[in-house]
Amino acid sequence: MSLSQESGSKQAQAVKTMTVFAITWPIFIEMLFHILMGSVDTFMLSHVSDEVVSAVGVSRQLIEFTIILFNLLGLGVGVIIAQLLGAQKHVDASRVTASALTFNLVFGLALSLMFIVSRDFLLSFYHITPTIKENAEIYMMLAGGSLFLEALMLTAGPVIRSHGFTKDTMIVGIGMNILHVVGNALLIYGWFGLPQMGVAGAAISTVISRVVACVWIFILLYKRVSAPIRIQYYVQLQWSKLVAILKIGIPAGLEWLSYQLSQMMVTRFVSFMGTTAIATHFYTNTIVYFFMVFGMAVGEGTEIIVARLIGAGDKEKAYHQLLRSLKWSLVITIAVIVAVSFFRYEVMAIFTDEPAIIQLGAAILLFCILLEPGRVFNHVVINSLRAAGDVQFPLMMAIISMWGIKIPLAYVLGIHMGYGVLGVWIAHACDEWVRGIFHYLRWKGRKWQHKSLLSKAELQAESI
Repeated sequence: MSLSQESGSKQAQAVKTMTVFAITWPIFIEMLFHILMGSVDTFMLSHVSDEVVSAVGVSRQLIEFTIILFNLLGLGVGVIIAQLLGAQKHVDASRVTASALTFNLVFGLALSLMFIVSRDFLLSFYHITPTIKENAEIYMMLAGGSLFLEALMLTAGPVIRSHGFTKDTMIVGIGMNILHVVGNALLIYGWFGLPQMGVAGAAISTVISRVVACVWIFILLYKRVSAPIRIQYYVQLQWSKLVAILKIGIPAGLEWLSYQLSQMMVTRFVSFMGTTAIATHFYTNTIVYFFMVFGMAVGEGTEIIVARLIGAGDKEKAYHQLLRSLKWSLVITIAVIVAVSFFRYEVMAIFTDEPAIIQLGAAILLFCILLEPGRVFNHVVINSLRAAGDVQFPLMMAIISMWGIKIPLAYVLGIHMGYGVLGVWIAHACDEWVRGIFHYLRWKGRKWQHKSLLSKAELQAESI
């Protein structure tokens, strides 16, 4: 065994002994910080003009949809890398990492070019004023034109996390967001004698923070991989494993898309209920998103460990790992939401002083004692099913439950029976719990044990 492989083996053993908490808390901090900085970013732009906020908002909708496409590879690459590391196939892991980076770089460059040359066409889908469109084109040309950097980071990040170094990506994420906010202050407001550049300043700040973060994450990637990534790996693409990655990423992406579309439909129902209902719906969504982040972080942390255990052939340990993660994540979520419920009126008052909105929002936050455990239940189990390669079942359940239960029930309870926005949230809770229970039964039934997307030969034979 070479020195690099021996070092990689020691790293892999170290990660296997880590707890879910040790892997999860940096992921949670990274996600939470990203949300907070996004709010600060919008707040800073609002001091320039409403047109600038609108222009950046429209542009970001298109950009964020593109980032979802990059994530199709990112969602799968972490699972495949973790399985290979669990099987002690460090060279294979590095080869697949290089292949994934090449694939997403080419894809990212193509989409970046599209944002530069077709920005006028893309913006034609929106009915916006000439001033907003002019600002949006500037933002899209710069921020959209540098999207290939996001593609690289969304590939390298899951690889680093799969090696167990979740603190690395946390630090990069925090550093990137802080740099972006500082850049905004300098280039939007013109601090220290710099020109006030408005929307162009926000875009340039975005590009600079991406460049720094991309260089930073690649330095960490080369430092953390258990076997060296050689130059030739970037052109010797591992097509069979790229297909396996997309077999995870595409269903996961479609599941997420189904969720977003169903939420848009639910919001449409709420829009018929009046201004108070709409405002309450968005305020409470903003608040409970912080609870969602916890479940998402636990799900990702558990996914890494479960995938490594499956790669090592220890499916029994993987089975019990999910059950342990599920137990303590439910306990913590229930404790937090119960604590928040005691201050639900004060929390709503942070956003508005309208009594009707505070009253309705407080009722929804109290109801979240039933909703949020179901959401966490769902997130944690889905990620572990994905780690095992069982990706078709969650997608099927998403389509059946979201469109067969949540949407019809939201209409019946919210509009037909007159329960309003609370009825919509009841429908949402039913969807989360139905999917969560069926996913749990799927895990208990152990059908996922036969769904690995890497063959035994691929897990047993190290590439040379």
